[in-house]
Amino acid sequence: MSKRQSISPPKFPTKFLRWFCNADLLEDVEGDLSELFAERAEKNRKTASLIYLRDVLFLFRPGIIKNIELKNGLINTVMIKNYLKIAFRNAKRYKGFTALNLLGLVVGLVSSMLILLWVNNEIQVDKFHANGDKIHQVFRNMKQSGGMVNTTWTIPKPVADLMRAEYPEVDEVVQVSWPIEMRFQKGDDASNEQGYFATPNFLTLFSFEWLAGDKETALDDLSGVVISRTIAEKYFGSQWKSKAIGNSLEIDGEREAIVTGVIENVAPNSSLQFDWLLPAEFFFNRNEWVDDWGNGSFRIYFTTNSEGDEKAVADRLYDEIITHAAGQDNSGEEYLVTHKFQDYYLYSNFENGTVSGGRIEYVRIMSAVAIFVLLIASINFMNLATARSGRRSKEIGLRKVMGAYKSSISFQFLIESILLCFFAMMVSVLIVMLLMPYFNQLVDKQLFIDFSLPLTWYILIGIPVVVGFFSGLYPALLLPTFGIINSLKGTVRQSNGAAYFRKGLVVFQFAISTLLIIGTGVIYMQLDYVLNKDLGVEKENLVALSIGERFGERLETYRNELKNIPEVISVTASSGNPISYGRSTSSARWEGMNEEGYEINVLLTDERFIETMGMEMRTGRAFDDQLSDSTNFIINEVMAELMGFEDPINKRLTFWGIEGRVVGVVKNFHMRNLHEPIAPLIISCIDPAGTSLALVRIQGDPNNALKSMENVLTTLNPESEFDYEFVDQAYAESYQAEMTVGTLARIFAGISIFISCLGLFGLSAFTAEQRSKEIGVRKVHGASINQLILLLSKDYTVLMIIAFILSVPFAYYYSQQWLEGFEYRTNLKPVLFIVAGILTFVIGAVTVSFKSYQAAKANPVGTLRDE
Repeated sequence: MSKRQSISPPKFPTKFLRWFCNADLLEDVEGDLSELFAERAEKNRKTASLIYLRDVLFLFRPGIIKNIELKNGLINTVMIKNYLKIAFRNAKRYKGFTALNLLGLVVGLVSSMLILLWVNNEIQVDKFHANGDKIHQVFRNMKQSGGMVNTTWTIPKPVADLMRAEYPEVDEVVQVSWPIEMRFQKGDDASNEQGYFATPNFLTLFSFEWLAGDKETALDDLSGVVISRTIAEKYFGSQWKSKAIGNSLEIDGEREAIVTGVIENVAPNSSLQFDWLLPAEFFFNRNEWVDDWGNGSFRIYFTTNSEGDEKAVADRLYDEIITHAAGQDNSGEEYLVTHKFQDYYLYSNFENGTVSGGRIEYVRIMSAVAIFVLLIASINFMNLATARSGRRSKEIGLRKVMGAYKSSISFQFLIESILLCFFAMMVSVLIVMLLMPYFNQLVDKQLFIDFSLPLTWYILIGIPVVVGFFSGLYPALLLPTFGIINSLKGTVRQSNGAAYFRKGLVVFQFAISTLLIIGTGVIYMQLDYVLNKDLGVEKENLVALSIGERFGERLETYRNELKNIPEVISVTASSGNPISYGRSTSSARWEGMNEEGYEINVLLTDERFIETMGMEMRTGRAFDDQLSDSTNFIINEVMAELMGFEDPINKRLTFWGIEGRVVGVVKNFHMRNLHEPIAPLIISCIDPAGTSLALVRIQGDPNNALKSMENVLTTLNPESEFDYEFVDQAYAESYQAEMTVGTLARIFAGISIFISCLGLFGLSAFTAEQRSKEIGVRKVHGASINQLILLLSKDYTVLMIIAFILSVPFAYYYSQQWLEGFEYRTNLKPVLFIVAGILTFVIGAVTVSFKSYQAAKANPVGTLRDE
């Protein structure tokens, strides 16, 4: 027996195939499927198993299905057609019930599919690279004040050189810069484009689609540049394929670069987004500081020669910086760790040097929301189907009189339930396709249903089968057991167990809905907290102008021209946006410091920085252009605490080999988002010429201010684009993931309540119908409408209170867990839980009361009539 033949297909699909397949066809069909499975399993057994299951499901169709014998009867094609006809007639007869039941299921399916498309997109980021599961990234853990550890991907260049030269386990090492914006120009056409400096093997390690040129050598030439299709079409037109390669583009007004390659536009499912690539060697040659073991520079990615070598590489890398940087002025306590590249998008948060989560938290939250919404919709469908099934007792009695077996009747109910679910799924798919453009706009993605994937069909087929099976299971098992006489009389009454079961499902539905509402409230409160928290700077009405490296050389010219604008209050220069900043050094030293090095943030500014940013001094003074402050420093409170002086004013401090004194301590302000603690900071105006960002405080009409600033900048530098952002908006965008999840949670929490209320409406109608004679008797004896509404509503009121009590502990626990991901967070308040409970209760009570009111208003003559 060959190895291929010995590979057995999955047992469950094979048993299912043997159960339904016609005996005359089974041997050939099973043989062909087994052979195909064996071929695919040699490449990937998991994928082969999924395709095998899909093929088996697709074979479940007329012409292949055998006649299934049940006792002495047959369920053949004629019988199936009869079931379909009865299902259609019942749906048509009870139009309101059918519409209500399908509406809840369709809304639930649509919501779940949209969420799962978003979730699937998130977990597929970076999964398209051919060797993606073998690529690892190097990170640097740097000791901070208070024993904290900061993790960054900026790695000293010598680390990569060492790995190439002395690590036999390493196959390839790639270095990639941080995202850099450069100005591309050809003739009169110019634009700012974002890209990376990268080593040549970047193009072979990562699987970006190559369109033109030789990717093996495209980044070898230091005068070369690789561009995206967008840039190629922008500068070389529709005939770029014949014109781009070998032609030149001017970059940053400094040099001509020859186009050596063109790649397809990078797909949204890549965490590496760029429109150009330049040789890393060109950057290294112009910046000698990268050769220092104490300076972080590019990202480092690597692969190993064989699986399992990653741990050996990680263990050896750990203390390379400590070993090689010992004794240098900028040495610190720094260690190297590795992280799987494909995992970084979802697991990008580090806490004290170890991975602590990231976007995966939001993926889990939304996955739970999708499951909860689908569960609520399924429970709703099941509840209503179970409640209404008793109305078909006469039909069941008649079928029994005509000789139908219990198994035949059970099969009929299952088929009807599954058919309704398949119809709901088809409608849901159409609605999802119609809603997709609007949903994509909401989540800023390009989602679509990929019908070519086997997984898509497993979901589209599996959900209706599972939901339909469990929804029809109760009536399929219970109704055939009713006696013939009672069934024909229509006197069948469902047991107390069935009523308790339905009530339990209602409690579960509303508990989930309340949980989602509380969770949505927590997300909203935290977003409101972080967006409105006092950061220690006045971020409103502050514009950040990105002017370029030459800005500092003409700082006073720019400042004077901008100050002439009526709306401009003050102008300062900075080496980066102060509330989204990460430039740091290990070289800081001060008198009395112990031998341990710390990573300290460094901000280069000018004398007007403190005033323009609206910061508050804790002690000492701000910079003063009337004094010689070029070698003086301002520190924040965290840095003052780290230095250990009661009064740090006039204490000597050095970094980058420059010695000065502390002249002031500024109150702490947040340099990053509130997921992270405030880091120690040195503010210096040693080298304003090294700044590239102007921060402009404005007042009045922002449109007029922006228009005037654009005129000034284009006059002073006609070649540059007007590149600006409002600091408060940029800060808000750093919480884009939280905002997206908050919006989705808010929408789908509302949908879960809507679905639950649909079920509640149907069940209250069913209860009112069952108790119609009781209502009639009570009305004859003088009961008021309000008394009857209270009578019909009180049971469901109790259920909603129980649901709220059950949901609170879970809501509190999971909300607290999520909030712990923020260094600064809002507090959970009882009022949030109370409001969520009242909201759920009021919505549910209104739903029940509406139907109860209709029942209470009915004429008792009609309900008491005995036919």
